[in-house]
Amino acid sequence: MLLSMHWLSVGAFFVSLIVTRLWLGMQERKRFGQPIRDYGPEIHTHKQGTPTAGGISLLLAFFISWAALALLNQSAFSPKALFVGAATLGFGLIGLLDDGLKISQRHAQGLPGRYKLLLQGIVCGLLAWAVLSLDILPPLRIPFVGETLALSPALTVGLIFLIFLSTVNAFNETDGLDGLLAGVTLITLGAYGVILYLQNEIALLQIATLAAMALLGFLWWNAHPAKIILGDTGSFALGGLVGALALVTGTALFLPLIALIPVIETLSVIIQVLSFKLFKKRVFKVSPLHHHFERAKGIDYEYLLPNQEWPEVLITLRFWIIAALGAVLGLVAYR
Repeated sequence: MLLSMHWLSVGAFFVSLIVTRLWLGMQERKRFGQPIRDYGPEIHTHKQGTPTAGGISLLLAFFISWAALALLNQSAFSPKALFVGAATLGFGLIGLLDDGLKISQRHAQGLPGRYKLLLQGIVCGLLAWAVLSLDILPPLRIPFVGETLALSPALTVGLIFLIFLSTVNAFNETDGLDGLLAGVTLITLGAYGVILYLQNEIALLQIATLAAMALLGFLWWNAHPAKIILGDTGSFALGGLVGALALVTGTALFLPLIALIPVIETLSVIIQVLSFKLFKKRVFKVSPLHHHFERAKGIDYEYLLPNQEWPEVLITLRFWIIAALGAVLGLVAYR
């Protein structure tokens, strides 16, 4: 079984590598691509037309390899595993709708925010119903102290909504540089691999490994200069995957450390919006935070936080380092 799992992991990598190349090649032939917002500072105009919705190939590779795993290990379709898969697919489909609208309309707007939130709420509700019906979530672990906390059904539903809505949208905010979110998610999955091993959740560990290998195959094409972009299909799906892993391992309170970069990115957006609405001042040059460090044209306004403009690759690498530090702190908090 162990040898078969090794081959499945390698297979997930190559399936992702090949399917992503075929998908980006088709978009190049059809002249589909990522539309760029035509207002505000000029940051990513050079990425106009880059093939997008790479999450489609990522999800295909992930679920194909998962189906192969299920032939070898029936526990790959356990209730917890199906919950993780449903969250990944459910939020990924919302992102697919958004990407599809962007591509068909050739406009960066896509699905309006209120409809995204509504659909996310519906998926959260369905997942909460499944959790209450199957009773699959363990008690909530408290960081650093090793104690657990049993939640009432009402608090469990609230936690599910909080974790999924915050994680999915935080991962979406992080997806702004070549390879940034893919690398951050790989680091996060590495941390959850350790936690799943310590919890003896072998089937979930295998599924997380397949997801990581599929993501690694995608990163081959997504690394700078990116040949394809994750799109909302990918960022929403990855947020759903990580959120589900946090819930089934009882480590929802550890996410601010294990997924440190998405948390920082989201906080930067919140700070920017509140500061401008309350004081008519911008804290960052552009938010989310990774844009603050990018080279930009058209900045004709003041902002409070000084910055040094870095090459895109340098921003990505430094954010990966911070993500790794957060993941290690999260594991320390778990132990």
